[in-house]
Amino acid sequence: MRARPAVPGPTTDDAPSMDGAFRLVVAMVVVLLAVIGTRVVGGAMRPAATAGTATPGPTAQDPASFLYPDPRPAPPLELVDQDGAPFTAARYGGATTLLFFGYTHCPDVCPATTGVLTEAAASYGPGVRVVFISVDPERDTVEWLREYVRYLPAGFSALTGTPAEVRVAADGWGVRYARVETDIPGEYSMSHTAEVYLVDGAGTLRAHFPFGTQAEAIVATLRLVAGSSPPSGSPTSSPAATPAGPSATPTAAPIDSLAVEAISSSIWAGGSSPVILALSGPAGRLADLEAKVSVQVTSSDGRGQGPPVAAIAVRPPGVEAVSYVAIVDLPSPGAWGLTVTAATGGSSLTGRTSVAALDPGATTPLGAPAPDVHTPTLEDVGGVALRVTTDPLPDLRLSRTSTTDALAAGEPFVLVVDSSRFKVTPACGKALVLAKFFLNRWPDVPFIHLEPYAYDVVTEEPVIQGSLATPVLVAAAEAWGTGAAPWGAGSMPWVFIVDGDGTVVAKYQGVVGSNDVDVIVAMLAARG
Repeated sequence: MRARPAVPGPTTDDAPSMDGAFRLVVAMVVVLLAVIGTRVVGGAMRPAATAGTATPGPTAQDPASFLYPDPRPAPPLELVDQDGAPFTAARYGGATTLLFFGYTHCPDVCPATTGVLTEAAASYGPGVRVVFISVDPERDTVEWLREYVRYLPAGFSALTGTPAEVRVAADGWGVRYARVETDIPGEYSMSHTAEVYLVDGAGTLRAHFPFGTQAEAIVATLRLVAGSSPPSGSPTSSPAATPAGPSATPTAAPIDSLAVEAISSSIWAGGSSPVILALSGPAGRLADLEAKVSVQVTSSDGRGQGPPVAAIAVRPPGVEAVSYVAIVDLPSPGAWGLTVTAATGGSSLTGRTSVAALDPGATTPLGAPAPDVHTPTLEDVGGVALRVTTDPLPDLRLSRTSTTDALAAGEPFVLVVDSSRFKVTPACGKALVLAKFFLNRWPDVPFIHLEPYAYDVVTEEPVIQGSLATPVLVAAAEAWGTGAAPWGAGSMPWVFIVDGDGTVVAKYQGVVGSNDVDVIVAMLAARG
């Protein structure tokens, strides 16, 4: 398999300038806040569902339904704010905090969330703060956030840190995020989960709201929390990381001589789950292709689960960083430890981290044969692109090959189950953006797009069968198990990577990043 030798890399500016994309996002936020402010004053704010997006739940908007049944202390945030001041739990004192993760260059989800929280805070009155945590520390520096916060209402603050610090913070809150490269050199977006969390003045995590929850429901929950005390007992729950509600989120593990970061956006319970690791020793990130790296899965009490496995060193073409891929067996959904040992340069380094294993449900298992089911191609529909994709700017290379064609040819392929038009989650459409980028980077690997939902074409417009709340899956999406419990038909996007033997070697749900695909495809390319 041939590969383009270069990948857009991170910028080197310590304090980036206010570029055009950022100015546009700021302008959107300012306009949105002005509109919201006018409506709040007039008492007429009634947000309507956006066309092509899912209606958030719970549908009844009962404030009690947003509460955690067993509140717990809010996970730590060892980050700094827009003034460079460390954030501590003492900052929760005296007020309720609405907290969310995002990034300043976000064109849609984050400005919408900012607008809803502005309305909620204004409607509730004094005693509410809003904290924004960036998942894009490369661009969202202290200096950058200081400028950004100038455009936000009083009571907003923004946090950032090093990439490792942000990853630890996000893991603690059950937040998933990943970088998504684009066709424009040097530009990228971030895919991330988009819940809002409510922390009371005592620093207790009391409630969480799915993306799209209306301001009225948030205000009602704020009032409910203000008039109640957390139930007694030892809280044990963590924020839900996905709509399917996987098990508790891991906490940061102690680190010895080796810093270990699991950068896979989806890690699955069961056998044959690839975990992509970034390893750093005293001299910085390991880039030794000859390093002997082993990974031991451990339970919460530190006991080993099965034998250690050797990790494979992978350096995708044109990339300086080396990743290490361990194929592990995580017995059940929930939190598991990884103890990693690396022999490199005459030294032996050891480190630990924790991962959250997701419940695969009835999706096609890792290590199993890929379903031999035909995905529609342009040839099947007489070359009419709208019959196979709802993408308004489609790359037709994504619709030229069927999965059955790739399986018959014995070649690796990547199946992208996503919809640009029918957005049931904030991540919808981003996997397609990622696939378009990789078409040129990996020209000999078929990237195959499958629209997950059945739809009709009416006067040149795609119209979904059923509704966004209850969409009808096409047969091929059903065959891959994307609609099965615990995920359901509204869990898009999904990405499956299949090797030349027809075996599913990786799969990702919702948040999918460039590293997830690039490293695994490079690993398959190295096999020949």
